[in-house]
Amino acid sequence: MTRTVYRPSPEIIQKTREHFAQIHRDCIDGARRGEWHVNDLDRYVEWQEECIRSSLAGESDHTLTFLQRAYWLETGESVPLLP
Repeated sequence: MTRTVYRPSPEIIQKTREHFAQIHRDCIDGARRGEWHVNDLDRYVEWQEECIRSSLAGESDHTLTFLQRAYWLETGESVPLLP
């Protein structure tokens, strides 16, 4: 059996990091607008801002979720994680 290893380009890695950071920014905006309830808005925002920093720093680049999203951003195809 031959395995193909997906290795995203530096541009796709950066685009994927920004994609995940934007999801966290959108979560902050939605909570501030009252689109959903959070128990402690200040702590929620602080947590989401840490997630933004972590995403942009590449701390999740090694995860399957990151690689799956990178592949999708590059090709438009979603790779199933399970057979």
